[in-house]
Amino acid sequence: MPQVVEIESVMLAVSLVTFGYLFARALRERSPALLSASFGWAFLSFHVFLRVSGYPSLAEAFLYFFALGVSLYVVILVREMYPSKTALFALYLLTPVSHVVYRLMEVMGYPIPKGVGGIASDSGVMLLVTAYIAYRTFKRPLLSLSVVPVAVVFLAYKALRGTLIGFGLMTLGALVFSIATIRVTSSGLFKGGSVPDVEVTGLVLVESRKLKSILDKYSESPILLITRSEGSFPGGWSVFRVSTVPFENSISPTALERLRHIIVQYLVEAKKSGSRGLVVIDCLDFLLLYNDRLAVLKFLGDVRDHAIVNDGVVFVALGESIDEHTRRLLEKLSDGRV
Repeated sequence: MPQVVEIESVMLAVSLVTFGYLFARALRERSPALLSASFGWAFLSFHVFLRVSGYPSLAEAFLYFFALGVSLYVVILVREMYPSKTALFALYLLTPVSHVVYRLMEVMGYPIPKGVGGIASDSGVMLLVTAYIAYRTFKRPLLSLSVVPVAVVFLAYKALRGTLIGFGLMTLGALVFSIATIRVTSSGLFKGGSVPDVEVTGLVLVESRKLKSILDKYSESPILLITRSEGSFPGGWSVFRVSTVPFENSISPTALERLRHIIVQYLVEAKKSGSRGLVVIDCLDFLLLYNDRLAVLKFLGDVRDHAIVNDGVVFVALGESIDEHTRRLLEKLSDGRV
């Protein structure tokens, strides 16, 4: 069937391109979420390749790993960005429900294709749960709805396998889902706005008493603010609160790697948009309280290097609780002081 071969080729190309894009970003940004998503798409490529090569039974197993990779991508993002929504993960307990449904249909006398309710069907249920969690958390209909055609094919995989409808629906779903995934992973923290007029790049130390004047000065510019403070902030800012209690846009004080990832992503997005990333860390004392001092200094040294590479600035507020030895170490690391 020439049409089937063409559709399979399109699906394989979509899978490989999406894998390559996500994998490259995962390595560049050191993102576990993007790495999980990229592996999911790699497994979908294996699925198509094995199916074309004449190993349909083995190919079916890779559908599960595709669903697992995509689901892990959403799970990691929810856990990191919206920890208050992690209760939704309990819905993954519904994954084997397809077995129950198909068995009931069989008992009631409905003709069920042999093998339906296996790995592919479980993968379909997992994807539907993932789509629901993504919609409840991120409020992005395109990402959630684009998963549905793929999940439907998985649920009826044995019946649709080898048919033009199955190939077409799967390829269309994969193509739309690929576009949605790339769009979502490409849009991020930087909200755009006026380019901040800052003379220095890198890491700049600010005495806490002077921080308010800095924030007022750049109130109209896009800022990534890492703080312990509550209150309202300009709409163009991206604000994360460091706290030991999980809630929306909160970060644990011990999650330095996640904090580093957020800052680097912001700086990269700002540079790509033709602007300059402006980051303010207003919780250094709290980070030092929960982490080893050397670990915090390494973290600051890393974000400083990324700020220089991306022509950005990272302001770090120094509170009165910061001891003199730590201040001296920070001064050696910094590129300026206010």
